[in-house]
Amino acid sequence: METRLYFLFGDLLTCVLVAVVTACACAAIFSDAWPMVLLMPVSMVVGMFIGLLVAVLAGLIYFFGAMEIMVPSMFTGMVAGMWGAMMGAGPEFSYASLAMQGVVLGLVVNVAIRIYSMMLSGKKHV
Repeated sequence: METRLYFLFGDLLTCVLVAVVTACACAAIFSDAWPMVLLMPVSMVVGMFIGLLVAVLAGLIYFFGAMEIMVPSMFTGMVAGMWGAMMGAGPEFSYASLAMQGVVLGLVVNVAIRIYSMMLSGKKHV
């Protein structure tokens, strides 16, 4: 993965944006009427699709690179989709708190992807 500050900022921005949009959208789409066995895989697919759309429609792919943005954004979308769907299927929640959880989730997923990428490539620094 690219390590210049410009690309690090783009990766963080994309993951946070995708996580917030996906978590709020999945919380609005899914309710407690969904069985949990179907809720998780369907919300993963919806989250992955939203992650792809946000990365493409926001134009971030053109500035930061397709592979550098699409893999983290689609993975973040899957995780945030499951998180948002579970919050939407649960008791009461607020979209403001879900958006803040999405910010944290986007940052955590981005850091996890960077650590995993460094482990695969054998690099010792970010």
